[in-house]
Amino acid sequence: MAALRYAGLDDTDSEDELPPGWEERTTKDGWVYYANHTEEKTQWEHPKTGKRKRVAGDLPYGWEQETDENGQVFFVDHINKRTTYVDPRLAFTVDDNPTKPTTQQRYDGSTTAMEILQGRDFTGKVVMVTGANSGIGFETAKSFALHGAHVILACRNMARASEAVSRILEEWQQGAATTVYCAAAPELEGLGGMYFNNCCRCMPSPEAQSEETARALWALSERLIQERLGSQSG
Repeated sequence: MAALRYAGLDDTDSEDELPPGWEERTTKDGWVYYANHTEEKTQWEHPKTGKRKRVAGDLPYGWEQETDENGQVFFVDHINKRTTYVDPRLAFTVDDNPTKPTTQQRYDGSTTAMEILQGRDFTGKVVMVTGANSGIGFETAKSFALHGAHVILACRNMARASEAVSRILEEWQQGAATTVYCAAAPELEGLGGMYFNNCCRCMPSPEAQSEETARALWALSERLIQERLGSQSG
């Protein structure tokens, strides 16, 4: 979605991804509506989830709201030195009817395998994929491999299977790009406490912001270190 890109949140594992031909917009008072360019109509409900939304909270870090000479509000991203008429808070909307049931499907024909598996950890799982050197088989194998699974590529041609493995490993190497970017980017000098994914600043999950979970993780880390040091001294 445009708002996610402008807010530095390129990746989403969200069911809120709009179908082709749709656009997300906001009114001046913060209500979200959806424009269907194919049928030239608008509606308040999300075309997939059926939910109504509104923007919430302050602008993301480094953003500022301004008004142009025509009186129209626009937004300035000082970190990336760009402007847009799209409210970046569209990436952080809240449901107006969170308890309203919906029968809308979560995924459709435009959904990718990586989007479906986003946030899932298949470490310790074994997945066998037939025809994994090309097409749907390759995308399936790649998606599970990049999410921690031990993937067995069942192919009739060993050379093509080896080539598929190399292509998957190349994507693993690409995963280090975010770490290198955060360590070396001049625009991030002196900044900290932020979460990045695919070299873009993202909103951490609620679990990642939990003080209780942080304390539990710290206590577990201390215990494991003490056990390790104790076993070495013994």
